[in-house]
Amino acid sequence: MEFNEELLTDERFERLNTNRQSELIAEYCADIEDRIHSASSRLEALRLAESSCTRFEQTCLSTLVRKALERHIEGLILQYWGNSNS
Repeated sequence: MEFNEELLTDERFERLNTNRQSELIAEYCADIEDRIHSASSRLEALRLAESSCTRFEQTCLSTLVRKALERHIEGLILQYWGNSNS
């Protein structure tokens, strides 16, 4: 049986370094940055972000990992599209 890091408990995820946490997120949502960047509008980017990693979020047991993914995607939206108040 292969060990799946996406099934980490919160405690185990906390012990991973930040780079490895980012690698796990990138592994499951590898194209999210490209999709957000190439969206035709901020609204489309938000919709893509919401739908892109649904499977990962549904199967991931770690609240920390899901929250880290949310922060990562929010950062990408901000990076490419700015905030909604701009």
